[in-house]
Amino acid sequence: MRGFVRSVLVAFSMFCGLAALTPASAGNDQSPGVSIDWSGLYVGLHGGYGWSKQDTGLGSEINVDGWLAGGHVSLQRQFDRWVLGIEASITGGDLEGSKTIAGMADVKATVSDILMITGRLGYAWRDRLFYVKGGYASADVDLSISTFGGSFSGSSRVDGWTAGFGVERQIAHNVSIGLEYNYIDLGAKSFTFAGSGGPLSLAATTAYCPPPRPVSGSFDPDGLHTVLARVSFRLGSEPEHVPYK
Repeated sequence: MRGFVRSVLVAFSMFCGLAALTPASAGNDQSPGVSIDWSGLYVGLHGGYGWSKQDTGLGSEINVDGWLAGGHVSLQRQFDRWVLGIEASITGGDLEGSKTIAGMADVKATVSDILMITGRLGYAWRDRLFYVKGGYASADVDLSISTFGGSFSGSSRVDGWTAGFGVERQIAHNVSIGLEYNYIDLGAKSFTFAGSGGPLSLAATTAYCPPPRPVSGSFDPDGLHTVLARVSFRLGSEPEHVPYK
């Protein structure tokens, strides 16, 4: 929980810095009532970094991290200063980590292909849009073990939820850039490994020989965190109406 709070504070500081250091366009300095309408259908690209700590259920925690990139599509409508919308995104790249247990077993965990379908609630101020989001998330997870007796792995698609926040700035009537933080909770997934020559046992990873038993590993992350830079393109012509005055 402490790591989650720290990550949120770091991301929030980044967003505030972006909003404060990026000047509004000259035409928007006279009044906060800018005739910018965020309504429309958007497509875009995003990229950034993700990280997490996972409990494998094998007596060891693994830090996973990596670079991410993907695309998103969103539909939103502005009412006065409030902007309501829905967004779907797919993010590729692998969050990977590995660790050696007892000097004999290499355990590797991977998270990839993150899908998010979320609602968004935003507040428009000059040429910026501040928003929060939340909804459904899923990802592919893989857990593998390599020992002198062979390699064993399990993979699955897991489901969960996500929540996040971000800021966007409109740099042209059909183009906006932004920065976003997401917290993703995918729950836990258990794996039991067995090879063709018999069950892989925890005894096989040591010099001792108690009765063999199957290895049960688990994917149990302490939350996934992503920070993503975004560029979005609004399809169609610029809306004609003034959303607020």
